[in-house]
Amino acid sequence: MSEQGTNSMELIRIELLRPIEGHSKKRVKWLKDKILEEGIWSKPICIEKNHFLVLDGMHRFEVARELCCAVVPCELFDYAEVDVWSLRKTHEVSRRLVIQKALAGDIYPYKTAKHRFPRDITRCGFRLDELKGNIQE
Repeated sequence: MSEQGTNSMELIRIELLRPIEGHSKKRVKWLKDKILEEGIWSKPICIEKNHFLVLDGMHRFEVARELCCAVVPCELFDYAEVDVWSLRKTHEVSRRLVIQKALAGDIYPYKTAKHRFPRDITRCGFRLDELKGNIQE
């Protein structure tokens, strides 16, 4: 059974989510194996609520795609309340640029944009079968 924490966590259809940066294939494989072994999705993806941008959880997003999940648990945030900065001196990062680049499909390299959220991320406990077959119109 799923466990809901705050009312800002929702199951969002995977095709609505938009990445903002790249990912590590090695890390995706490790995380996929871990989730498959446990059979539980325990941490939501942090999403910007207006454009469904993946602010934190790119590896979980990629795992969900590889596992053919229909929906994934997401913690929704108003981007105005989230701090953002660059981990790379060679890339400028701001809320405006993150949105602009993501909507254009011009994502940042892996480990470029870093976010600090205004609240703790609620843990969850969704079974994989709940995420694979839970498309609701």
